[in-house]
Amino acid sequence: MTKDLNKSNLKSLDVRPIIEGGSDPFKEIMEAVKKLQSGEVLKIINSFEPIPLINKLEKQGFKTWTERPEVGVVHTFFKKENKDEIKDKKLEKVSPNENFEEKLDYFKGKIKTIDVRQLEMPEPMTTILQELELLQQGYALFVEHKKVPQFLLPELKARNFEILYKKLSENHLQLIIYKN
Repeated sequence: MTKDLNKSNLKSLDVRPIIEGGSDPFKEIMEAVKKLQSGEVLKIINSFEPIPLINKLEKQGFKTWTERPEVGVVHTFFKKENKDEIKDKKLEKVSPNENFEEKLDYFKGKIKTIDVRQLEMPEPMTTILQELELLQQGYALFVEHKKVPQFLLPELKARNFEILYKKLSENHLQLIIYKN
């Protein structure tokens, strides 16, 4: 796919400084995506492969690929193929669930607990995914988090996990993630 690139059709966005500054680069990425013309390619420069973003934009008709030019650097490319405007689909939403306490009680004694509130992006998501891979069948993952992990939701759905949450304060949620 790299052969499709030339300076006239390549737009670059290095999101590492945004993440290092403690912010989420999603808004900046989506603004750059909206500005792409047919045949143009957006190169996102990051320290990890943004799987949820790749899944989201593939569903919107983008061709994607990644390259690792050096250790710790990932280039993710998004190519707009058609002339249609990209419709910015809203991220899947998850809402507070009345059954949170009931589900917590159901998994009593079969819960793995983690706290990702102090982690910097993308560590909360990668930590949760790693823990889910190790989770025993019939167990749930209980997560202390700062916010609803919107980028994680499609990945959880693809892996057949359910998620419930309870909001304790503006920057503190509790999540229960489990297979149904």
